[in-house]
Amino acid sequence: MAARDKTLWKEWAERLRQEMMTGLTPQVTKSVDAIGTEIGTEKSSTVLHSRRFWSACQSAQGANDVLVKAGFIVEFASNGESEVDMVTLRLNDTWQSIMQNVIDRRSARGYQA
Repeated sequence: MAARDKTLWKEWAERLRQEMMTGLTPQVTKSVDAIGTEIGTEKSSTVLHSRRFWSACQSAQGANDVLVKAGFIVEFASNGESEVDMVTLRLNDTWQSIMQNVIDRRSARGYQA
């Protein structure tokens, strides 16, 4: 992943995590095409839809460590053509715990989550 592209992915992942924390949403599922558009990545559609790319993101291999470092667990399934169309990003245990603390504080104060 080129340095500029990695920066775009990192900034997008941090914004997404912030949105999820604000909305108390522990996971989101997005289409690969939507992710590519939101990020503005230079990666080709072929790469973005490849199982190999998402496997590398899931296991934080090399330059594809951005999503895991941002606090996400990456889940996906291949379609009948061995391509990835949808990706679920779930907050890792650390971020889930932080979110739960926010929910607990709001409940203690009488707010509804």
